[in-house]
Amino acid sequence: MRRYFDLLEKVLKLTAVTLVMLMLLALAAQVFLRYVFGKSLSWSEELALLGFAWVIVISTSIGVRRMTHARMDLLINVLPVSMHKWLERLIALLLLALGLFIAYSGWGYLQETRGSTSAAVGFPIELLYAAAPVFGVLIALFSFERLMPWAESLNE
Repeated sequence: MRRYFDLLEKVLKLTAVTLVMLMLLALAAQVFLRYVFGKSLSWSEELALLGFAWVIVISTSIGVRRMTHARMDLLINVLPVSMHKWLERLIALLLLALGLFIAYSGWGYLQETRGSTSAAVGFPIELLYAAAPVFGVLIALFSFERLMPWAESLNE
């Protein structure tokens, strides 16, 4: 099962890098065309917004897997070392619950906005709003993985 999570992380990283490259190309083209030819692209900002939303979803979910997201270790550091493992499990359970809540709420919002399109490009707005339920599912999956016996080796 660990191999599947590792593979998922690799796919997510590759997707994030690809999205960042597409965003940079679109925005660079926008700046170049605007300042050199006086023409601007109508779609570059929407493409960048879409890519940015997904890059944030991907990178934050990987941060949950690696526990590199911003968190306060103040309480953990003052507790005895013997309690650290249990507190880490509690944190993973709370993140799992948060992920499930975000997935459920995000799915509801996605259903409410179904059929809408973006202003400039006209792509289905579901491509943007699907980031919320996917984010919740990824957080829940990676938090669930944190509860598995091999989770200690994820921080290495």
